[in-house]
Amino acid sequence: MSNNIPELEFGCEFEFYVNANIEEELIEELKSISKVELVINHHSGENIDNKMNYKREVTLIGDTGREITIPICSLADLKEYIQKISNIINGNAQTNEDTGFHIHISTIDKTLNLDFYMFMLLSDNLSLLNNWGTRNNFSKNVMDILDSLDMEEAKNFKNKKGRVWNLEKISDNHIEIRTMGGTDYQLKVEQILEELNIFIEIFYKALDKPDDEFKHILEKNMIKIKECSEERRNKFLEIINL
Repeated sequence: MSNNIPELEFGCEFEFYVNANIEEELIEELKSISKVELVINHHSGENIDNKMNYKREVTLIGDTGREITIPICSLADLKEYIQKISNIINGNAQTNEDTGFHIHISTIDKTLNLDFYMFMLLSDNLSLLNNWGTRNNFSKNVMDILDSLDMEEAKNFKNKKGRVWNLEKISDNHIEIRTMGGTDYQLKVEQILEELNIFIEIFYKALDKPDDEFKHILEKNMIKIKECSEERRNKFLEIINL
């Protein structure tokens, strides 16, 4: 990484099932900790990036599934929101295998480009993609892309089926991490924050040129394609270099 370290900005999303009879109390607690306006939308819809959003989460079963998204913020604010909102959820709601917790990391400089496959392989090498388990197909391991060995199919995995994979490159400089979540994730704040710090380190590496560590990891994954035809092998290499 060069001496000019890019500035980052962050966001996150909390999914949960609210206790309907005390939902107003939860909303008041959110208002008390939010540094910006709280937007309430029980019909779901688009998030407003510079505000806190509270809305119905349509991917959750029933009428009490909710999602909180925080405003785009600094790392210090992100960590504060994670701690405080997790505590609010624990006192007013429940989580299960359907509920996810997502983190967004992006550069303030929109011209930078993150190598998605470097981010993916480095994360997998540190066992960050599977240590929260698979939650009812809501968060499949994106490493399965490597088993595809077909360029069009892999693009579909990455782009059209992104909602079910535990990593997604939202734009050139923005990645969403969906590895965390599940039952009682709101009680695992220490683990979330530890993994967040590691993901940030990986994010910086994936903004830079491949180093020896990444080349070694890439070589290990090439074992998966050694017995394939040259044509399919070349397609895989094209995917890696997108």
